[in-house]
Amino acid sequence: MRKLSGFGSRQRGMGMLGILLTVGLVAFFMTVLLKLGPLYLNFWTIRSIMTGVAEQSETIQGGARGIADTIGKRMDVNSVANITSKDFDIKKLEQNTYQVTVNYEQRVHLFFNVDAVAMFTYQVDVKTQ
Repeated sequence: MRKLSGFGSRQRGMGMLGILLTVGLVAFFMTVLLKLGPLYLNFWTIRSIMTGVAEQSETIQGGARGIADTIGKRMDVNSVANITSKDFDIKKLEQNTYQVTVNYEQRVHLFFNVDAVAMFTYQVDVKTQ
């Protein structure tokens, strides 16, 4: 009687080295995600605030100062930290149109002596009265 190959032979799973490597990779990517995630959430909040200011139905009074005040109030309401008015650049384009740009970078410690630097930029046009 012939013995079919594969039957009766011993099957092997992942070894200890493979398990440690897999756990290490998962831990690394989870650390990066947990450290960088809040930076991106802050940026998405700022982007949403800027888009909301640009699309609001009421016209903003006071030109560049009024735009900066409106953005600052919305940042306070949304508890956005680590981004200040210095990170915003407001330039007049036309009579009632301003270009609002946010440009900043944030550094976060990952592990040992490794840090990550994330740079963010977003721009909208805002109409005033």
